[in-house]
Amino acid sequence: MRIQTLIILTLSCALGGPAFAQDAASAPSPLGHAPKPATTTALPPSAANVGPNDPVLTLSGACKSEANGCVSSISREQFEKLTTAIKPDMTTDQKRNFATQYGKLLVFADQARALGLENDPNFQQILQFARNQILVEVLNKHYSEEYSHPSEQQIQDYYNQNSRKFIDATLQRIIIPSEPAASDVKKPTAEDQKAYVEKLQQQWVGGADPATLQKDAMTRMGLSSSPDVNITNQRPGTLAPDQDSVFDLKPGEISKPFFDAGAAYIYKMVSVKQQPLNDVKAQISKSLHDQAMRERIQQLNESAKPVLNEAYFGPEKAPGLPPGFPAPAQQPASPPAQSGAAPTAQPGAAPTAQSSAPPSTPPQR
Repeated sequence: MRIQTLIILTLSCALGGPAFAQDAASAPSPLGHAPKPATTTALPPSAANVGPNDPVLTLSGACKSEANGCVSSISREQFEKLTTAIKPDMTTDQKRNFATQYGKLLVFADQARALGLENDPNFQQILQFARNQILVEVLNKHYSEEYSHPSEQQIQDYYNQNSRKFIDATLQRIIIPSEPAASDVKKPTAEDQKAYVEKLQQQWVGGADPATLQKDAMTRMGLSSSPDVNITNQRPGTLAPDQDSVFDLKPGEISKPFFDAGAAYIYKMVSVKQQPLNDVKAQISKSLHDQAMRERIQQLNESAKPVLNEAYFGPEKAPGLPPGFPAPAQQPASPPAQSGAAPTAQPGAAPTAQSSAPPSTPPQR
């Protein structure tokens, strides 16, 4: 049985989602039976009559006796301890699916024990590896719960230090497309487009109606309809990153033009207000949780570095291109730089850097 049978079978199949904070990779169950969608959250009223020691899962015909670890039934107490450890908020439908898949898992495990596979050296190695995998998940859950309840002072400090994140702005925006929508409209040159956008911006600053300017920009490119210039409930992060400076405008101010491949954009700040702390407490708690998780995982990642024996593994190879991608053309060797002169970048070349982002989970031992 593969090392991921327990996790994939009982969690991915029965629960249809992750057990802890990390998403589990989906995989088909070797036993079939796709999970049903979870819809109910409360146990049926009849569950009150089921005692802690009463069986909630019975494996009819699974084993004649319970010698050698063979299991023929699971009590309510045993089942609820298991489901609480795996996923505390499991719904009733998830519990039913889990019980069905877990019962099948026990049947396969009983057969493996009957064949003496518990003593197989490969099983012991795989078991150790699987234990470490599960320990990583438990560690991840431990830290997630630890950082889920920041103090009121931490929330207040974060709000004070990041007040700009919690503004609510009403804006006006003119979109000036640069690609014609009709075949009889000539595409403007970059210089003509820039001059036209700057003219619109000056007209707006001079008091022109933005809806009229927006309509003119659309008609110019052969478009018959215009978007609404009024946009509400805007916050830092809702616009393109290079347009985030819009939120630094004072009410009544009009921005410089912003350009991308398909259009230009001009904004006016209409009004802005600060969101009250009580309205964003949940958002701040999540931000503090995520920040603490990133810092803790990065700390663990940096606490030790795997060093491989290259005599055994061979030298590290550069990552290959995905299948179907042509190899890059060879560039001619650059002449040596003059002494004391800075090297010149090749036209079109982009600088590269090693990513410093930590993996989403700590390394496995």
